[in-house]
Amino acid sequence: MTEKRELIIKHINERILSLTELGRVYSEEKINKLADNLLTMNKPIEDIFRLIDNKFANQLRRIKHNDYLASLKDYYLANIDKLKKGNNCYLLSYQEGYKVLEQAYLEDKKNINPYLTLVSINNEKKGYKKENSISNDYEIIISDIAYLLNVKYARTYRIFDADMNPQGILNETFAGTNERYLNLEETLRFIKEESPKFTLKTSLLDYHDKKVKYGVKHARTKNDYKETIEYVLNLFKALPDISEKNYKSLKQDYLTIKVFELLTNSLNNNLSNTGIIINKEELQYTYELSPAYNKYTVSLPNVSENITICNFFYVEKKELLKLLITNYYNDIKEILALITDNKDTLIPLIDQILKEHLEYEEYNKYHKIITDNLNMIISEVNLRREEKQDTEKDCRLFEINNDSYEDRIAPFYDTYVADDYEENEKGSIILTAIVTTVLFITVLVILAAIYAVSKMDM
Repeated sequence: MTEKRELIIKHINERILSLTELGRVYSEEKINKLADNLLTMNKPIEDIFRLIDNKFANQLRRIKHNDYLASLKDYYLANIDKLKKGNNCYLLSYQEGYKVLEQAYLEDKKNINPYLTLVSINNEKKGYKKENSISNDYEIIISDIAYLLNVKYARTYRIFDADMNPQGILNETFAGTNERYLNLEETLRFIKEESPKFTLKTSLLDYHDKKVKYGVKHARTKNDYKETIEYVLNLFKALPDISEKNYKSLKQDYLTIKVFELLTNSLNNNLSNTGIIINKEELQYTYELSPAYNKYTVSLPNVSENITICNFFYVEKKELLKLLITNYYNDIKEILALITDNKDTLIPLIDQILKEHLEYEEYNKYHKIITDNLNMIISEVNLRREEKQDTEKDCRLFEINNDSYEDRIAPFYDTYVADDYEENEKGSIILTAIVTTVLFITVLVILAAIYAVSKMDM
């Protein structure tokens, strides 16, 4: 027993060398206590060594992760100019793959509710400000992932005060001059007032009264899944002046968002958080789907991880994905192929986004969820491709989209290196692909955009 104990202590000391280099000190008493606890497990020495390796590897990742988060603030403080007269905050956002840090002046205009304030931005644009919360951290993350996949998302900023303390997030409004934004609940009222399509309008109102207005409920049949999608598509069909081309564009954009919500595990997917932008040109309405916004993932009471929300139903993620692929493949094939064909670069890039915004425990949890979702999508797409091959025309389109993806991620793709995945002692996969980018590489990415600070009109 003494010899085994000495071997355990020696192995522990070897593993804590890397932690000692990071300034973490382990007392002899703590090491001895850990060795005694491991001895009581009565496992072979190889199994005990594996437990020690996993324990300290995970602790090392936690320390590096949280140190990295802290170092970002130190970096920003070292590189920003003092707020100039007329500005009261810094805004941080993505612009074409670069992190852009700029000074700005935000002025509160109207409190929409206790959590949302309408503000003016530099006396030029408007936006909605939200306070710090974990859901808003996820909104930043999901908006960044949207950039990678070329999904339209409302311009989203992290707000910092003069000392680079986070003060919440900001969504820039997206309806321009002579445009009108309506969420999908408001769109039904617009159709009721404006649309000449009596039969379709009546069926929408009847369905809304029976299935929609009573709030989110569990889908009971596969028909519920299809009806909730078709309800929105019929809203588009019922819009006054809608052309076939305009309808197809709305349909493709909407269904693409449904796939994106599945990937990112967004749960805020009700009809009030999706909408259309209305233009009236030459006395005729035209429409586009609004950028995605207000997307985040939260834990829902009594709802398992395989469940999501689609419009006004709780649905199983896999069943919803199957429905989308079976019934609407031509509308979503581009984003499905983009995810499937670029999984090897997508995971490390998403990993870096998570690392910059989430504490370690939350990072680990979401990394597993989003990777499970990605693997689910890849699996279903591969099944579809086995049953029916994509056409040569589709493959050429996918190739063009993949080239566009490479262009979007070019500013930071080559600077990120992902660790290999590891297994824990039970043999299940733990997603530990923490990007090992050191701070100076992150600095290179951000420096290219810091010029925005000096460009601001004061």
